[in-house]
Amino acid sequence: MRVAGMTSLGGRFQQALLSVTLFCLVYGSFEGLCYLGLNALRAKGVDYGPLASSLSQEQKTLLAARLDEQPPLRGHDPILGWAPKANSLTKDVKVNSQGIRSTHDYSRSVDPKLVRVSAFGDSFTFGSEVDNTATWEYQLEERDARFEVLNFGVGAYGLDQAYLRYVQDGIDFQPDIVVIGFMSENIYRNLNVFRPFYNSMYAKNIYTKPRFTVDNGRLSLVKNPLTTVDDYKRFATNGEAVLREIGRKDYFYQTGYLAGPLDGLPSVRLLKMAMRSIKERLNPVVTREGSYAVGADAFTLTTMLLGEFRCAALRHDSLPVIVIYPDLGDFDRYHSHQVRRYEPLLVHLQQSGARYLDMLDAFIAQDPQVRVDQLTVGTWGHYSRLGNEIVARHVQRYLDDQGLGNRDMIKALVRDARKREGCRLNTALETTAGAGGS
Repeated sequence: MRVAGMTSLGGRFQQALLSVTLFCLVYGSFEGLCYLGLNALRAKGVDYGPLASSLSQEQKTLLAARLDEQPPLRGHDPILGWAPKANSLTKDVKVNSQGIRSTHDYSRSVDPKLVRVSAFGDSFTFGSEVDNTATWEYQLEERDARFEVLNFGVGAYGLDQAYLRYVQDGIDFQPDIVVIGFMSENIYRNLNVFRPFYNSMYAKNIYTKPRFTVDNGRLSLVKNPLTTVDDYKRFATNGEAVLREIGRKDYFYQTGYLAGPLDGLPSVRLLKMAMRSIKERLNPVVTREGSYAVGADAFTLTTMLLGEFRCAALRHDSLPVIVIYPDLGDFDRYHSHQVRRYEPLLVHLQQSGARYLDMLDAFIAQDPQVRVDQLTVGTWGHYSRLGNEIVARHVQRYLDDQGLGNRDMIKALVRDARKREGCRLNTALETTAGAGGS
Protein backbone atom coordinates (compact mmCIF):
# COMPACT_ATOMS: atom_id res chain seq x y z
CA MET A 1 0.00 0.00 0.00
CA ARG A 2 2.87 2.32 0.80
CA VAL A 3 4.44 1.68 -2.59
CA ALA A 4 1.10 2.19 -4.30
CA GLY A 5 0.61 5.50 -2.46
CA MET A 6 4.05 6.71 -3.45
CA THR A 7 3.37 5.69 -7.04
CA SER A 8 0.10 7.62 -6.99
CA LEU A 9 1.83 10.67 -5.49
CA GLY A 10 4.58 10.47 -8.09
CA GLY A 11 1.98 10.27 -10.84
CA ARG A 12 0.22 13.37 -9.58
CA PHE A 13 3.55 15.20 -9.36
CA GLN A 14 4.42 14.25 -12.92
CA GLN A 15 0.99 15.35 -14.09
CA ALA A 16 1.35 18.69 -12.29
CA LEU A 17 4.84 19.13 -13.72
CA LEU A 18 3.52 18.39 -17.20
CA SER A 19 0.70 20.91 -16.72
CA VAL A 20 3.12 23.59 -15.54
CA THR A 21 5.44 22.83 -18.44
CA LEU A 22 2.59 23.06 -20.94
CA PHE A 23 1.40 26.31 -19.36
CA CYS A 24 4.90 27.78 -19.54
CA LEU A 25 5.22 26.72 -23.16
CA VAL A 26 1.83 28.19 -24.08
CA TYR A 27 2.39 31.36 -22.08
CA GLY A 28 5.92 31.73 -23.39
CA SER A 29 4.60 31.33 -26.95
CA PHE A 30 1.92 33.91 -26.22
CA GLU A 31 4.47 36.40 -24.90
CA GLY A 32 6.66 35.63 -27.90
CA LEU A 33 3.80 36.40 -30.27
CA CYS A 34 3.13 39.63 -28.38
CA TYR A 35 6.81 40.51 -28.71
CA LEU A 36 6.65 39.91 -32.46
CA GLY A 37 3.52 42.05 -32.57
CA LEU A 38 5.33 44.90 -30.82
CA ASN A 39 8.19 44.63 -33.31
CA ALA A 40 5.74 44.69 -36.22
CA LEU A 41 4.08 47.82 -34.83
CA ARG A 42 7.47 49.43 -34.23
CA ALA A 43 8.35 48.81 -37.88
CA LYS A 44 5.22 50.81 -38.77
CA GLY A 45 6.26 53.67 -36.52
CA VAL A 46 3.99 52.73 -33.59
CA ASP A 47 6.00 52.24 -30.41
CA TYR A 48 5.26 51.75 -26.74
CA GLY A 49 5.13 55.25 -25.28
CA PRO A 50 3.77 55.66 -21.76
CA LEU A 51 2.96 59.09 -20.40
CA ALA A 52 5.22 60.43 -17.69
CA SER A 53 3.70 60.03 -14.24
CA SER A 54 6.11 62.60 -12.79
CA LEU A 55 8.29 65.45 -13.98
CA SER A 56 11.61 64.46 -15.50
CA GLN A 57 14.83 65.72 -13.95
CA GLU A 58 15.22 68.12 -16.87
CA GLN A 59 11.73 69.51 -16.29
CA LYS A 60 12.35 69.87 -12.56
CA THR A 61 15.57 71.75 -13.24
CA LEU A 62 13.87 74.03 -15.76
CA LEU A 63 10.94 74.72 -13.44
CA ALA A 64 13.27 75.45 -10.52
CA ALA A 65 15.17 77.95 -12.68
CA ARG A 66 11.91 79.65 -13.70
CA LEU A 67 10.82 79.88 -10.07
CA ASP A 68 14.17 81.40 -9.05
CA GLU A 69 13.91 84.21 -11.61
CA GLN A 70 13.01 87.73 -10.54
CA PRO A 71 10.16 88.08 -11.16
CA PRO A 72 9.48 84.33 -11.22
CA LEU A 73 7.97 82.32 -14.09
CA ARG A 74 9.28 84.27 -17.07
CA GLY A 75 6.80 84.20 -19.94
CA HIS A 76 3.98 82.77 -17.83
CA ASP A 77 0.46 84.17 -18.25
CA PRO A 78 -2.19 83.13 -15.71
CA ILE A 79 -5.00 83.16 -18.28
CA LEU A 80 -3.30 82.19 -21.54
CA GLY A 81 -0.67 79.84 -20.12
CA TRP A 82 2.25 81.71 -21.65
CA ALA A 83 2.80 84.86 -23.69
CA PRO A 84 5.70 86.91 -25.09
CA LYS A 85 7.57 88.83 -22.44
CA ALA A 86 7.18 92.58 -22.92
CA ASN A 87 10.30 94.38 -24.16
CA SER A 88 12.13 91.10 -24.76
CA LEU A 89 14.98 91.05 -27.23
CA THR A 90 16.95 88.17 -28.74
CA LYS A 91 19.11 87.87 -31.83
CA ASP A 92 16.08 87.54 -34.13
CA VAL A 93 13.06 88.61 -32.08
CA LYS A 94 12.00 91.97 -30.68
CA VAL A 95 8.78 92.21 -28.66
CA ASN A 96 7.45 95.65 -27.75
CA SER A 97 6.13 96.83 -24.38
CA GLN A 98 2.63 95.63 -25.34
CA GLY A 99 3.71 92.03 -25.90
CA ILE A 100 3.38 92.36 -29.68
CA ARG A 101 6.21 91.31 -31.98
CA SER A 102 7.45 94.68 -33.19
CA THR A 103 10.24 97.20 -32.74
CA HIS A 104 7.74 99.91 -31.77
CA ASP A 105 4.54 100.32 -29.76
CA TYR A 106 1.11 100.88 -31.28
CA SER A 107 -1.59 103.41 -30.48
CA ARG A 108 -4.85 101.93 -29.22
CA SER A 109 -6.70 104.10 -31.70
CA VAL A 110 -6.32 103.47 -35.43
CA ASP A 111 -4.88 106.00 -37.85
CA PRO A 112 -7.88 106.74 -40.13
CA LYS A 113 -5.58 106.69 -43.16
CA LEU A 114 -4.56 103.07 -42.45
CA VAL A 115 -6.28 99.69 -42.33
CA ARG A 116 -5.23 97.89 -39.16
CA VAL A 117 -4.78 94.12 -39.44
CA SER A 118 -4.22 92.11 -36.25
CA ALA A 119 -2.96 88.54 -36.65
CA PHE A 120 -3.50 85.84 -34.01
CA GLY A 121 -2.22 82.28 -33.95
CA ASP A 122 0.77 80.11 -33.14
CA SER A 123 4.42 80.13 -34.21
CA PHE A 124 3.48 80.24 -37.91
CA THR A 125 1.76 83.55 -37.24
CA PHE A 126 4.54 84.70 -34.91
CA GLY A 127 7.21 83.80 -37.49
CA SER A 128 9.43 81.56 -35.39
CA GLU A 129 13.02 80.96 -36.50
CA VAL A 130 13.21 84.12 -38.61
CA ASP A 131 13.86 87.72 -37.62
CA ASN A 132 11.21 90.43 -37.32
CA THR A 133 11.74 91.70 -40.85
CA ALA A 134 11.15 88.23 -42.34
CA THR A 135 7.67 87.66 -40.86
CA TRP A 136 4.76 87.86 -43.28
CA GLU A 137 3.19 90.64 -41.22
CA TYR A 138 6.25 92.87 -41.58
CA GLN A 139 6.60 92.05 -45.26
CA LEU A 140 2.93 92.86 -45.90
CA GLU A 141 3.42 96.29 -44.33
CA GLU A 142 6.50 96.85 -46.48
CA ARG A 143 4.67 95.78 -49.63
CA ASP A 144 1.57 97.91 -49.06
CA ALA A 145 1.64 101.13 -47.03
CA ARG A 146 -2.16 101.09 -46.63
CA PHE A 147 -1.91 98.35 -44.01
CA GLU A 148 -0.67 98.39 -40.44
CA VAL A 149 -0.17 94.78 -39.33
CA LEU A 150 0.08 93.77 -35.66
CA ASN A 151 1.64 90.38 -34.89
CA PHE A 152 -0.08 88.79 -31.85
CA GLY A 153 1.19 85.29 -32.68
CA VAL A 154 2.66 83.13 -29.90
CA GLY A 155 4.70 79.97 -30.30
CA ALA A 156 3.01 76.64 -29.43
CA TYR A 157 -0.45 78.21 -29.09
CA GLY A 158 -3.64 76.36 -29.84
CA LEU A 159 -6.63 78.01 -31.48
CA ASP A 160 -8.14 78.28 -27.99
CA GLN A 161 -5.26 80.42 -26.71
CA ALA A 162 -5.26 82.54 -29.87
CA TYR A 163 -8.95 83.31 -29.31
CA LEU A 164 -8.36 84.11 -25.65
CA ARG A 165 -5.47 86.40 -26.54
CA TYR A 166 -7.77 88.26 -28.92
CA VAL A 167 -10.30 88.72 -26.11
CA GLN A 168 -7.69 89.65 -23.52
CA ASP A 169 -5.30 91.78 -25.58
CA GLY A 170 -6.51 92.26 -29.13
CA ILE A 171 -9.94 93.87 -28.91
CA ASP A 172 -8.59 97.09 -27.38
CA PHE A 173 -6.48 97.75 -30.49
CA GLN A 174 -9.67 98.06 -32.61
CA PRO A 175 -8.43 96.20 -35.70
CA ASP A 176 -10.30 96.56 -38.98
CA ILE A 177 -9.35 93.00 -39.95
CA VAL A 178 -8.66 90.06 -37.63
CA VAL A 179 -6.52 87.29 -39.11
CA ILE A 180 -7.24 83.98 -37.39
CA GLY A 181 -4.16 81.87 -38.00
CA PHE A 182 -4.74 78.11 -37.98
CA MET A 183 -1.91 75.66 -38.56
CA SER A 184 -3.40 72.29 -39.50
CA GLU A 185 -1.92 70.49 -36.48
CA ASN A 186 -3.72 72.90 -34.11
CA ILE A 187 -6.73 70.57 -34.04
CA TYR A 188 -4.72 68.39 -31.63
CA ARG A 189 -3.64 71.27 -29.40
CA ASN A 190 -7.24 72.28 -28.78
CA LEU A 191 -7.71 69.04 -26.79
CA ASN A 192 -4.68 69.60 -24.61
CA VAL A 193 -3.95 71.15 -21.18
CA PHE A 194 -0.29 70.18 -20.66
CA ARG A 195 1.70 70.05 -23.88
CA PRO A 196 4.03 67.13 -22.91
CA PHE A 197 0.95 64.88 -22.58
CA TYR A 198 0.41 65.43 -26.29
CA ASN A 199 3.94 65.11 -27.60
CA SER A 200 7.27 64.45 -25.90
CA MET A 201 8.86 66.98 -28.28
CA TYR A 202 7.22 69.62 -26.07
CA ALA A 203 8.91 68.30 -22.90
CA LYS A 204 10.40 71.73 -22.14
CA ASN A 205 7.01 73.44 -22.33
CA ILE A 206 6.28 73.20 -18.61
CA TYR A 207 3.42 75.71 -18.39
CA THR A 208 -0.17 74.51 -18.48
CA LYS A 209 -2.84 76.08 -20.68
CA PRO A 210 -6.60 76.61 -20.80
CA ARG A 211 -8.83 74.77 -23.22
CA PHE A 212 -12.47 74.65 -24.25
CA THR A 213 -14.92 71.77 -24.18
CA VAL A 214 -18.32 71.46 -25.83
CA ASP A 215 -21.10 70.96 -23.29
CA ASN A 216 -24.69 70.62 -24.49
CA GLY A 217 -23.78 72.20 -27.80
CA ARG A 218 -22.06 75.23 -26.26
CA LEU A 219 -18.44 76.16 -25.70
CA SER A 220 -17.30 75.98 -22.10
CA LEU A 221 -13.94 77.31 -20.94
CA VAL A 222 -11.74 75.17 -18.71
CA LYS A 223 -9.42 77.68 -17.10
CA ASN A 224 -5.68 77.32 -16.99
CA PRO A 225 -5.14 74.93 -14.03
CA LEU A 226 -1.86 76.44 -12.79
CA THR A 227 -1.98 80.21 -12.49
CA THR A 228 0.23 81.29 -9.58
CA VAL A 229 3.78 80.92 -8.33
CA ASP A 230 2.46 78.77 -5.48
CA ASP A 231 0.77 76.47 -8.02
CA TYR A 232 4.09 75.89 -9.75
CA LYS A 233 5.94 75.43 -6.47
CA ARG A 234 3.48 72.65 -5.69
CA PHE A 235 4.03 71.26 -9.20
CA ALA A 236 7.78 71.17 -8.55
CA THR A 237 7.45 69.33 -5.23
CA ASN A 238 4.44 67.11 -5.91
CA GLY A 239 4.53 66.51 -9.65
CA GLU A 240 2.74 63.15 -9.64
CA ALA A 241 -0.39 64.49 -7.93
CA VAL A 242 -0.50 67.64 -10.07
CA LEU A 243 -0.10 65.69 -13.31
CA ARG A 244 -3.03 63.47 -12.33
CA GLU A 245 -5.16 66.53 -11.57
CA ILE A 246 -4.44 68.41 -14.79
CA GLY A 247 -4.76 65.20 -16.79
CA ARG A 248 -8.48 64.97 -16.04
CA LYS A 249 -9.24 67.56 -18.73
CA ASP A 250 -6.60 66.47 -21.23
CA TYR A 251 -7.60 64.22 -24.14
CA PHE A 252 -4.12 62.74 -24.47
CA TYR A 253 -3.85 61.89 -20.80
CA GLN A 254 -7.27 60.26 -20.85
CA THR A 255 -6.55 58.17 -23.95
CA GLY A 256 -2.93 57.41 -23.03
CA TYR A 257 -1.38 55.07 -20.47
CA LEU A 258 1.20 55.24 -17.70
CA ALA A 259 4.23 53.04 -17.13
CA GLY A 260 3.72 50.16 -14.69
CA PRO A 261 5.65 47.43 -12.84
CA LEU A 262 4.60 44.73 -15.35
CA ASP A 263 5.71 46.63 -18.45
CA GLY A 264 8.54 44.16 -18.97
CA LEU A 265 5.92 41.73 -20.29
CA PRO A 266 5.21 42.22 -24.01
CA SER A 267 1.56 41.28 -23.45
CA VAL A 268 1.07 44.10 -20.93
CA ARG A 269 2.63 46.65 -23.27
CA LEU A 270 0.57 45.40 -26.20
CA LEU A 271 -2.63 45.48 -24.14
CA LYS A 272 -2.00 49.09 -23.09
CA MET A 273 -1.35 50.07 -26.69
CA ALA A 274 -4.52 48.27 -27.80
CA MET A 275 -6.61 50.04 -25.17
CA ARG A 276 -5.23 53.39 -26.29
CA SER A 277 -6.03 52.55 -29.91
CA ILE A 278 -9.61 51.63 -28.97
CA LYS A 279 -10.09 54.89 -27.05
CA GLU A 280 -8.72 56.92 -29.95
CA ARG A 281 -10.96 55.14 -32.46
CA LEU A 282 -14.01 55.77 -30.29
CA ASN A 283 -13.20 59.49 -30.28
CA PRO A 284 -10.71 60.12 -33.10
CA VAL A 285 -8.97 63.29 -34.19
CA VAL A 286 -8.35 61.98 -37.70
CA THR A 287 -9.70 59.05 -39.70
CA ARG A 288 -7.65 56.00 -40.66
CA GLU A 289 -6.99 57.74 -43.95
CA GLY A 290 -5.54 60.71 -42.04
CA SER A 291 -8.17 63.40 -42.66
CA TYR A 292 -10.02 65.30 -39.94
CA ALA A 293 -12.73 63.10 -38.40
CA VAL A 294 -16.00 64.95 -38.99
CA GLY A 295 -18.40 64.65 -36.06
CA ALA A 296 -15.72 63.74 -33.53
CA ASP A 297 -15.02 65.96 -30.53
CA ALA A 298 -11.84 67.47 -31.98
CA PHE A 299 -13.49 68.56 -35.22
CA THR A 300 -16.62 69.86 -33.49
CA LEU A 301 -14.57 71.81 -30.96
CA THR A 302 -12.33 73.31 -33.65
CA THR A 303 -15.21 74.43 -35.87
CA MET A 304 -17.06 75.92 -32.89
CA LEU A 305 -13.93 77.78 -31.77
CA LEU A 306 -13.46 79.19 -35.26
CA GLY A 307 -17.13 80.19 -35.31
CA GLU A 308 -16.92 81.93 -31.94
CA PHE A 309 -13.65 83.65 -32.91
CA ARG A 310 -15.25 84.94 -36.11
CA CYS A 311 -18.37 86.12 -34.30
CA ALA A 312 -16.33 87.83 -31.58
CA ALA A 313 -14.45 89.78 -34.24
CA LEU A 314 -17.69 90.76 -35.99
CA ARG A 315 -19.27 91.84 -32.71
CA HIS A 316 -16.33 94.18 -32.19
CA ASP A 317 -16.56 95.67 -35.70
CA SER A 318 -13.68 93.70 -37.22
CA LEU A 319 -13.73 91.53 -40.33
CA PRO A 320 -12.40 88.01 -39.60
CA VAL A 321 -10.25 86.20 -42.17
CA ILE A 322 -9.01 82.68 -41.43
CA VAL A 323 -5.52 81.87 -42.71
CA ILE A 324 -4.65 78.16 -42.82
CA TYR A 325 -0.96 77.31 -42.63
CA PRO A 326 0.19 73.92 -43.97
CA ASP A 327 2.93 72.12 -42.05
CA LEU A 328 5.61 69.79 -43.39
CA GLY A 329 3.24 66.83 -43.26
CA ASP A 330 0.72 68.72 -45.38
CA PHE A 331 3.38 69.42 -48.01
CA ASP A 332 4.32 65.73 -48.08
CA ARG A 333 0.72 64.51 -48.28
CA TYR A 334 -0.12 66.88 -51.10
CA HIS A 335 2.96 66.15 -53.16
CA SER A 336 2.51 62.38 -52.66
CA HIS A 337 -1.27 61.97 -52.93
CA GLN A 338 -2.77 65.42 -53.70
CA VAL A 339 -4.79 65.30 -50.48
CA ARG A 340 -5.24 67.74 -47.60
CA ARG A 341 -6.00 66.29 -44.18
CA TYR A 342 -7.96 69.43 -43.31
CA GLU A 343 -10.22 69.19 -46.40
CA PRO A 344 -13.31 68.61 -44.17
CA LEU A 345 -12.55 71.92 -42.48
CA LEU A 346 -12.40 73.70 -45.84
CA VAL A 347 -15.82 72.25 -46.69
CA HIS A 348 -17.19 73.47 -43.36
CA LEU A 349 -15.78 76.97 -43.87
CA GLN A 350 -17.26 77.16 -47.37
CA GLN A 351 -20.67 76.06 -46.11
CA SER A 352 -20.60 78.53 -43.22
CA GLY A 353 -19.66 81.46 -45.47
CA ALA A 354 -16.37 82.12 -43.68
CA ARG A 355 -13.61 84.11 -45.32
CA TYR A 356 -10.48 81.99 -45.47
CA LEU A 357 -7.18 81.54 -47.26
CA ASP A 358 -5.45 78.18 -47.61
CA MET A 359 -1.76 78.93 -47.88
CA LEU A 360 -1.11 75.55 -49.46
CA ASP A 361 -2.69 77.06 -52.59
CA ALA A 362 -0.14 79.86 -52.48
CA PHE A 363 2.77 77.45 -52.14
CA ILE A 364 1.45 75.16 -54.88
CA ALA A 365 1.24 78.13 -57.24
CA GLN A 366 4.94 78.81 -56.72
CA ASP A 367 7.62 77.88 -59.21
CA PRO A 368 7.91 74.05 -59.00
CA GLN A 369 11.68 74.52 -58.97
CA VAL A 370 11.37 75.89 -55.42
CA ARG A 371 11.89 73.07 -52.91
CA VAL A 372 10.06 72.69 -49.61
CA ASP A 373 13.34 73.08 -47.72
CA GLN A 374 13.69 76.54 -49.29
CA LEU A 375 10.24 77.51 -48.01
CA THR A 376 10.77 76.24 -44.46
CA VAL A 377 13.44 76.31 -41.76
CA GLY A 378 14.26 74.03 -38.84
CA THR A 379 12.75 70.73 -37.75
CA TRP A 380 9.32 72.26 -37.05
CA GLY A 381 8.84 73.44 -40.63
CA HIS A 382 8.35 77.12 -39.84
CA TYR A 383 8.37 79.30 -42.91
CA SER A 384 11.59 80.86 -44.13
CA ARG A 385 11.84 84.47 -45.28
CA LEU A 386 10.81 83.25 -48.75
CA GLY A 387 7.94 81.22 -47.32
CA ASN A 388 6.69 84.24 -45.37
CA GLU A 389 7.07 86.39 -48.48
CA ILE A 390 4.73 84.03 -50.33
CA VAL A 391 2.20 84.29 -47.49
CA ALA A 392 2.45 88.10 -47.52
CA ARG A 393 1.93 88.25 -51.29
CA HIS A 394 -1.06 85.92 -51.11
CA VAL A 395 -2.67 87.89 -48.28
CA GLN A 396 -2.05 91.19 -50.10
CA ARG A 397 -3.60 89.84 -53.30
CA TYR A 398 -6.66 88.67 -51.38
CA LEU A 399 -7.07 92.03 -49.63
CA ASP A 400 -6.79 93.82 -52.97
CA ASP A 401 -9.21 91.50 -54.76
CA GLN A 402 -11.79 91.89 -51.98
CA GLY A 403 -11.45 95.67 -51.76
CA LEU A 404 -10.22 95.44 -48.17
CA GLY A 405 -7.83 98.35 -48.45
CA ASN A 406 -10.81 100.62 -47.83
CA ARG A 407 -12.08 101.01 -44.26
CA ASP A 408 -15.60 102.00 -45.34
CA MET A 409 -15.84 98.84 -47.43
CA ILE A 410 -14.66 96.76 -44.47
CA LYS A 411 -17.25 98.27 -42.12
CA ALA A 412 -20.02 97.59 -44.63
CA LEU A 413 -18.90 93.97 -44.99
CA VAL A 414 -18.80 93.61 -41.20
CA ARG A 415 -22.37 94.88 -40.87
CA ASP A 416 -23.60 92.51 -43.58
CA ALA A 417 -21.77 89.51 -42.13
CA ARG A 418 -22.96 90.23 -38.60
CA LYS A 419 -26.56 90.42 -39.79
CA ARG A 420 -26.26 87.34 -42.02
CA GLU A 421 -24.59 85.12 -39.45
CA GLY A 422 -26.66 86.25 -36.49
CA CYS A 423 -23.66 86.73 -34.22
CA ARG A 424 -25.21 87.59 -30.91
CA LEU A 425 -23.17 89.08 -28.10
CA ASN A 426 -21.88 86.16 -26.06
CA THR A 427 -21.34 88.18 -22.91
CA ALA A 428 -21.00 85.14 -20.67
CA LEU A 429 -18.27 83.52 -22.75
CA GLU A 430 -16.29 86.70 -23.45
CA THR A 431 -16.48 87.79 -19.80
CA THR A 432 -15.44 84.33 -18.64
CA ALA A 433 -12.65 84.19 -21.22
CA GLY A 434 -11.33 87.59 -20.20
CA ALA A 435 -11.34 86.52 -16.56
CA GLY A 436 -9.73 83.16 -17.22
CA GLY A 437 -12.72 80.88 -16.77
CA SER A 438 -14.38 79.46 -13.73
